[in-house]
Amino acid sequence: MLLQANQRMKLDDSDDRLFYSYPRFVTHVDEGFIDQLTNLYRDRLKPNTRILDMMSSWVSHLPQDMEFAHVEGHGMNEEELAKNRQLNHYFIQNLNKDLKLPFPDKDFDAVLNCVSIQYLQYPD
Repeated sequence: MLLQANQRMKLDDSDDRLFYSYPRFVTHVDEGFIDQLTNLYRDRLKPNTRILDMMSSWVSHLPQDMEFAHVEGHGMNEEELAKNRQLNHYFIQNLNKDLKLPFPDKDFDAVLNCVSIQYLQYPD
């Protein structure tokens, strides 16, 4: 189902860069959810694979006891991403302005997007 025009509107229509210009070192979900998410990742992700962590922040909730070949982070705040010890590399990109990712198709074994999809105005 596609979103209607009124469902794509933001209450604050200023540039997203302004909102994300200062870091927020918080978790947006409770510890129970984080534990379940980490266990889901442990169950579904495979070691030594390439992971793209979309809309990441200062934590990724990936299992600490699993090693991955590469974890690429995407987000909007460089300070937050720089503090994320699980990322091998990260990039900044406003997906509401440009949905085209800077990677070839099939470059990652898994793409993660948790608790942030609601920020996309055009996810379809």
